[in-house]
Amino acid sequence: MKLYGPPLVGFLLAAVVFVVRELCPFWSTVALTGEILFFLSGLIAGIRLPDLDLLAPGLSHRSGITHSCIPALIFWYFGLSPIAAGLALGIAFHLSSDLQPKSWTGGALIKFPLIGSIGMLSPFWLIANVIGCLAIAMEVVLGEPVDARQMILALCIAGAGWYFWREEKRPLLPLMILGFGILLVHAVRGGTLSVKLVWQYFA
Repeated sequence: MKLYGPPLVGFLLAAVVFVVRELCPFWSTVALTGEILFFLSGLIAGIRLPDLDLLAPGLSHRSGITHSCIPALIFWYFGLSPIAAGLALGIAFHLSSDLQPKSWTGGALIKFPLIGSIGMLSPFWLIANVIGCLAIAMEVVLGEPVDARQMILALCIAGAGWYFWREEKRPLLPLMILGFGILLVHAVRGGTLSVKLVWQYFA
């Protein structure tokens, strides 16, 4: 249940919001709440989604298909931006934690169908996809109104707090990777390497 519970809860929440959106005649007045709930559903699902490779036929654990920003990109491609952003952030949390195995051997290595393990390129794959996930999340956030950004920030902090307090015994390295990734994405987008300016995404 621990493995597939969060993705199931996340996607069920998204399904409920979709149904309510279609049936509620007053949806336009609560659309912002719906966007936030879509983001939350993606965040909940994304935290555990990478490990669904354990249940997928033909995929080895630490599959490069699920341990990447690919799932978030698929949702983004189909216009489900709030879900994609939440999914991307949840996956980024997970991948940043995967950067500190006991040793870079066996099940810790990233693997692809037909190709197999990519060996010591695995940490670089994880870092690149953490940055890719953060880029997706930040791109979506920029398109949201200020109220939504602030609520998303609150969800990000709460989600990170829960995940790294409950699930990760050594949170320092993952949090450093996430912080570096956020600053790097901001700088590439034309900003400067400043925490203060990154904060302006949410203000």
